[in-house]
Amino acid sequence: MIWQLILISLARLCLNTGLRMVYPFAPAFARQLGVPVTAVYRLVTIRNLAGFLSPLFGPLSERFGRRAILFGSMIFFSAGCLLVWLQPSYWLFGAALIIISVAKVVYDPAMQAYVGENVPYKQRGKALAVTELSWAGALLVGGPLLGIAIERQGWSAAFFWLGLFGVITAVSLRKFLPSANKTTGGRGTSLVDYGRVMWQHPVIWAAMLYNVLVMAGNETIFLVFGDWMELSFGLSLLALGASAGVIGGAEITGELFAGWSVDRFGKRPVIITTGLLNALICLLIPLTSGNLTSALAAYFALFLTFEITIVGGVPLMTEIVPSARSVVMSSVIAAGALGRALGSWLGPFLFSQFGFSSNGWVSAMITAVATLLLALWIREANER
Repeated sequence: MIWQLILISLARLCLNTGLRMVYPFAPAFARQLGVPVTAVYRLVTIRNLAGFLSPLFGPLSERFGRRAILFGSMIFFSAGCLLVWLQPSYWLFGAALIIISVAKVVYDPAMQAYVGENVPYKQRGKALAVTELSWAGALLVGGPLLGIAIERQGWSAAFFWLGLFGVITAVSLRKFLPSANKTTGGRGTSLVDYGRVMWQHPVIWAAMLYNVLVMAGNETIFLVFGDWMELSFGLSLLALGASAGVIGGAEITGELFAGWSVDRFGKRPVIITTGLLNALICLLIPLTSGNLTSALAAYFALFLTFEITIVGGVPLMTEIVPSARSVVMSSVIAAGALGRALGSWLGPFLFSQFGFSSNGWVSAMITAVATLLLALWIREANER
């Protein structure tokens, strides 16, 4: 299974790089497109709404098979990238961002369901952590490589290389990825059955609410952290950009730790512990305003515990309704998009009205409530 994990992770690295590249390169895209950077951010906001479409695509992998959907989503991704490379323009750039986001919300539930059906639950945390390395890898590997391409060949070159790599990984998935070993009858093959599954399994609603809260809690404090750092320490844009390396380092450390710990100590105990620690760190971060080293250390700890919580939660979610994994995962992804949207509104509001301490308190309370919800109501199917 290791080679299959590497293959689907490489494809996911391509998707994640396409998704995350817009943040560091937004000014470069805006300059070469001849638009203000706020116009690029508006496209990002529209793109983020694609997460709400995830339930619409959930039935596809149940009907056509996981491998076919993984292949199709990568071809769709590549087509969007190559389109804007062939005809660079602001509107096609926006269309490409939306296509990338849609491709990801199609790919991820199918990929997670595929791993859930091919890897025993006691080893699933490690397997899914391997695939999650592609998230940090997009920032630490994909971003710098695209930066070189943009500098030497222009902004549209990023889309050419992403599209080319997407085609290569799509063909490889089609050729070398075995079919999933489904052990139960798949549910959610249509939108009607999708709704029926949701009605019959309230634990899915609990999982969705949990993901709304945990994502909203993180976004509430993360989105304004750069503003707070600049106001508190007078950092330059270059120094603020370098702090992104702290995020990447915390993410990859968290992914590796999650892969090691959740199978060994149990999914729920680990993510409940790190969820509570994350809430505590949210409270402490505003207290570090007098020391840059302490602030960066707290920032690292915040993303370390958050990443363990998220990555450790994925294998748990694949097992709460094993007969309808794609339904669960697509619903949870949509809920996460809603949480991000709520947090992106709440964070700036609190920061402007009440200061950064309010972001810490509110983020801590939201995260603590999410952790309590998981502890009380979200369990594997065999334990319920």
